[in-house]
Amino acid sequence: MGRSLSRGRAGPPRSDEAVPNPAPRPFTNEERSVKTTRPNWSEHYIQGRGFRRLGDDEKKLIIQHAPAHEDGRALDAGCGTGEMSIYLASLGYEVDAVDLADAALARARTDHPDATVRWLRLDIERDDPAPLGSERYDLVVFRLSVAFLHDRTRILHALGRRLREGGTVLVITPLAAHTSAEKRHVALDEDEISALTCGWTGVQRLAVGDLAALVLRGPCADTVATERSVPATGCAVAGALAVVTDEHGRVLLGWSNRGMWELPGGKIEGAEPLDGAGVRELAEETGLHATGATVVTILTDAAQGVPRLTAVIRIAGVTGTLITAEPEKFTRWEWHDPHGLGCLGPVFTPSAQALNAVWPGVIPGLPPVYSYPVAANRPPVPGEPAEAVRLRQAMAETVISGGWTSSEPVRSALRTVPRHRFAPEANLATAYDGGDRAVITRRDQTGTAISSVSAAWLQADMIEHLRLKPGAIVFEAGSGGYNAELIAHVTGPQGRVVSVDIDPWVVRRTRAFLTEAGSGRVSRIRERVSISA
Repeated sequence: MGRSLSRGRAGPPRSDEAVPNPAPRPFTNEERSVKTTRPNWSEHYIQGRGFRRLGDDEKKLIIQHAPAHEDGRALDAGCGTGEMSIYLASLGYEVDAVDLADAALARARTDHPDATVRWLRLDIERDDPAPLGSERYDLVVFRLSVAFLHDRTRILHALGRRLREGGTVLVITPLAAHTSAEKRHVALDEDEISALTCGWTGVQRLAVGDLAALVLRGPCADTVATERSVPATGCAVAGALAVVTDEHGRVLLGWSNRGMWELPGGKIEGAEPLDGAGVRELAEETGLHATGATVVTILTDAAQGVPRLTAVIRIAGVTGTLITAEPEKFTRWEWHDPHGLGCLGPVFTPSAQALNAVWPGVIPGLPPVYSYPVAANRPPVPGEPAEAVRLRQAMAETVISGGWTSSEPVRSALRTVPRHRFAPEANLATAYDGGDRAVITRRDQTGTAISSVSAAWLQADMIEHLRLKPGAIVFEAGSGGYNAELIAHVTGPQGRVVSVDIDPWVVRRTRAFLTEAGSGRVSRIRERVSISA
């Protein structure tokens, strides 16, 4: 039974089958994608090649830990020729089976012509998940496949959010300890398993013959600021951390051999500039070369009583190929959605603080830190996934069809302004909910919501009633960024929006988001302004 999840990922061969494009040494997570493409996968299946069959122990595992209930739904991620999918259907599940290879799905349909399974061609890692629809699952299965995902944490958490209450993600994987060196890329080692499971609230590991089964529930274990076990030395320490995002707006983190997620970075060497230190460390650790770098802020705190200074370096453009350049320090590098940064488990404290400096509010409950924003022009940072574009258009159409807006400028603003960039703690479906849902962005000590991104229909209705003209100057009381950007879009290049808020934290957050994702038309943001009759 084959498993292929995304372009460039190989599948685990049988023990009696040669590995396509075998590697003479263990693969890093980045190297898994170099030689195998979607056409290679299709050719693999066209040749009639097979994979390890589903075992009785695996069948018993599913019956014991994920039995089908009435109206139960399951997703077989990387279904290959469909053996697992058919078994799940025989248990009573309504099954979606996805694979990137057309030939795999063709064989599945031919081998199982009477199956009630819904066969879908989908690159589960890179494609927009729209074909999956909006219904939730009771079970998501990765059988012999998760090793070939590059961004494992992001994908498992994304599918975990599609689970119904009490649902399960089941990972069945070969272990590196039981796998030959030439087939190492099909298996996980203990460090990789730790990285895969640390962001889940419920983790159970079981042996299934020479395979390991991971039963995962609760896809959001709180991010915990974690210090390194080796005490800091010297009178003080100074370092630079690089916050790097890709063309989809995802941020790069590495799973270190210390058992935590960390940003690229390290100590400042000699008299080098702060941004230069971040750029150098990025290249040394990942093989990526920055095309530009900006010092966002300086953070100060203490590590084991030793004063610590951390420069936060923002990098939005890179060249090169991502590699694990220092395997003695890092197990793997992955790209993460900003809305998932609060669900990672252990994160190195300065890294968590740096992430929260770029996206204020994405990681709650961090220890105190002093922040000194650098007064420099920060360039805008583009990038969003295709799913965000699709959901934004759907939200706009929901608002329009509800009769909340009739003018083309407001409609255009809804279709254009990236709402999720102003609510990075919310997943895309929540950010682009076209109904009554507001995204809460700040609560007081009692848990009462004191700041939010209002429902899209409400914002559209309000702006419609303003009857704004091109070039209008608008005062906004209560900041957040998204509403101001909608207004700025309507008033056009000659317009101007002045936004104020009484809460300095809200102002800092709004300013940060407008800098990276705004149009430049919200000209001023001020704090400590009171309004009275």
